[in-house]
Amino acid sequence: DTNGKSRVNGRTTPFATVVTDLGGAHPTWFNPGVDKCFVPSDALNKAARDRDVTPEQITQYGLPIRRGFWADRSSSSSTPAASTNMFGDLFASFGGGGSGKSSASIKASGTKSKLQEELGLVKNLPTVLIVGGGDGMGGIIPQAKAMGEKLRQKAAEDGVEYQMVVVCGNNQNAQKVLSANDWGEGVEVEVKGFVNNMDEWMRSSDVIVTKAGPGTIAEASICGLPCMLSSYLPGQEEGNVPFVEDAGFGTYSGNPTKIADTVSTWLSSPEMLQTMQEAALEAARPSATIDIAKDLATMLFEHKKQASMEETKSKMIAQ
Repeated sequence: DTNGKSRVNGRTTPFATVVTDLGGAHPTWFNPGVDKCFVPSDALNKAARDRDVTPEQITQYGLPIRRGFWADRSSSSSTPAASTNMFGDLFASFGGGGSGKSSASIKASGTKSKLQEELGLVKNLPTVLIVGGGDGMGGIIPQAKAMGEKLRQKAAEDGVEYQMVVVCGNNQNAQKVLSANDWGEGVEVEVKGFVNNMDEWMRSSDVIVTKAGPGTIAEASICGLPCMLSSYLPGQEEGNVPFVEDAGFGTYSGNPTKIADTVSTWLSSPEMLQTMQEAALEAARPSATIDIAKDLATMLFEHKKQASMEETKSKMIAQ
């Protein structure tokens, strides 16, 4: 409504940026003229300040993610800013309410085994989830084959069965090839195409193998999943690797054999796996989506309220 003017030159329309990378971001994400810049991590908080965005302009809630991963409002601890937000009641029905961290209860064995049963998986088996994004990218075929072979060997050595779920997304060739593969004894394998219930598949698993996409990492942390990162897009996704490694809930390798060996090591140590699961939950921000939405709604409400008051004042003066 101000024809592209800056705030200094008369702009009144609220201007906000929601940064959706975790460990690194392109400089164009950050504009000193913004009213509010939402960042998901300490690394990007610093990046914003390095680009002359002031601390008063920055709000750090976490990465916005899809609804299936939102926090249960009853288990979230509200921040002071969220508790005084006038839209708290409006958004209460959606869950969330404060950037509380994920509760370990979401990994409770009862809930997990029930989900496994509902998804047609074998209950109570150590489960590895391999995903390649919506397009099934990142070398998902060699990764799955290497992981399946490693789990088969491990099952023969340990006398324990394992389970692997491969979500191929829209990669129909990968789904066809892996569905026809002979996986051998000791490992149950479920090959899926594109799924709309990734939250359920994650909560049914113990480890995830994924490309370093920020959304998947944020969702996995909410589910307490250790992350074996298998690839990343140069530039915006590269910084997501140290985000995971520094937080202590995963590592990176582009080698399918090393990926399989690393995940096997994690599964062999319940103590290591638990430590990584707890680190993932510590990094999780399940209420970020709702908190950001409430702040944006408040900005719009205040803008409309101010504009209405000024219009009323102008009419009174004219009279």
